[in-house]
Amino acid sequence: MAFKVLLKRFKAFKIKKVTVRKIKIKNTNNTDSERIWTGVSHGFHAVERDVETDGFVHAQREQVEGHEFWLFGAFDQQMGPGITKYLQSRLFDNNLNENQIRRKAKATMKKAYASTKIKIQAQKENNSRGSSSVLVMKGERFVSASIGGYRAILCRDGLGTQLGLKHQRKVRRKWAVSDIWNMKCTSTNGENNPNKSSKLAISSKKVEAETEFIILASDGVWQVMRNQEAVDLIAHIEDAQKAAECLAEEALNRMSKSAIQCIVIRFH
Repeated sequence: MAFKVLLKRFKAFKIKKVTVRKIKIKNTNNTDSERIWTGVSHGFHAVERDVETDGFVHAQREQVEGHEFWLFGAFDQQMGPGITKYLQSRLFDNNLNENQIRRKAKATMKKAYASTKIKIQAQKENNSRGSSSVLVMKGERFVSASIGGYRAILCRDGLGTQLGLKHQRKVRRKWAVSDIWNMKCTSTNGENNPNKSSKLAISSKKVEAETEFIILASDGVWQVMRNQEAVDLIAHIEDAQKAAECLAEEALNRMSKSAIQCIVIRFH
């Protein structure tokens, strides 16, 4: 499966490159490996300012026993290669069947991040900003993981929820009297600029009728946007690629100072 990357200019910024890493499709039962899975669509966009420290986006499809598995990720340069390599070797290169992959997915995702984090901490220079990834299994269930300033946001029935966090408050919108004429909306969910948490946020959820889409994005997005703002911005955009571009452009318009990587995964 080929992925097209369109380079665009946004105001004074120039997109240097978009790095997309994709491992070839594995087809274990000789079915049509180019079949399009209609249960999910995705789009991605990245804006880089420093080639040495910026990250990349990852989109990978695997087919096992006639079932499709998608691995998506927004990674920094330090964590990304280790995480993708670990997941590839433990889940897709070991000739596991579909049930085995489903059972091992969450534990393997957790170990991939833990193993990579330990290796990075052993290095003298640790400039890791974080990473976020999601494994979608047969369009029925997904496992997500995020660390650092990166986040995975689930939109379910219009409500944005940060995956992997416990004790989240529901987002409530509160209109300030002085802002009514300007239609400005403030949120009372306590979000501020993202803290680069060293704790792994991991989650496993079923894809339900109310599940709309998932956003994976770097700190360059969350420094200038709240979770619900990002969800509201692209909720009406059915085309996942256009939604990802819209999210990146808005982060640039808000003068984000960090690299921007984002992926939108929409369920149908």
